[in-house]
Amino acid sequence: MSGHVIVLDDDEETGRRLKYYSRAADVVYWTELWRAGEWRYERALEGHLPHHLRSTFGRFVPPGARVLEAGAGRGHFTVAAHARGYRAEGLDWSAETVTELRRRFPEIPWHVGDVRKLEFPDRTFDAVYSPGVCEHFEEGPSEILLETFRVLRPGGVAVVVTPCFNRWMRARPELFPGDGRGAGDFYQFAFSPEGMTALLGRLGFDVVRVRLYDTVDTMIKFAGWQVPRWAVKPLAIMDYLPVLRKWGRCCVWVARRP
Repeated sequence: MSGHVIVLDDDEETGRRLKYYSRAADVVYWTELWRAGEWRYERALEGHLPHHLRSTFGRFVPPGARVLEAGAGRGHFTVAAHARGYRAEGLDWSAETVTELRRRFPEIPWHVGDVRKLEFPDRTFDAVYSPGVCEHFEEGPSEILLETFRVLRPGGVAVVVTPCFNRWMRARPELFPGDGRGAGDFYQFAFSPEGMTALLGRLGFDVVRVRLYDTVDTMIKFAGWQVPRWAVKPLAIMDYLPVLRKWGRCCVWVARRP
């Protein structure tokens, strides 16, 4: 499946979910990860976004909106959103990473900060994009989502992406034995579409879209499919087929602040 130990976990706020163990996803982890990877922006500078984000922002976030990427990493989304005409800003808790982004893209506002305690006034942004961030906090996503709600203007949207505990996985609990003891540090959760939707509703959001994607990745990582690299992109059609589209490895929620 992966280099992680993955077990079933039950939670009052988000329901049954998956819990991953390996290495703590703290600021040191992310700083090292971003330092080690490639810093290439050719496509981002042309405004390229993956389809699940391109369709989401095209439908729910109007041109010229002020958008925060809360947990920006190397900032590819922020750069692409800026190229598309959004008033895009990026935030990350790795000061080293933000320093490099400021050097490369001085025309974009970059911030060092904690997504659980955003240093922005209430009702600042038209949209906040959370790119696979809130699953990495063992205390759960509520504090992050409440901060997101606070900094959104009325009518603004949160676009929340996390790993998904999908229908195919839920039917195969034998894939996730044990309880994680001795497996290392907490790394992340995978939430069910229903569990995260219910939490967002309790926090005051109106959930207007729930979409799963990366079905082929579920089958590669958990079903043992051997798929050549060239075939992965064509198999993305699985994300649009009945039944199979409920098997995506990731999920994007669009939640509006009333």
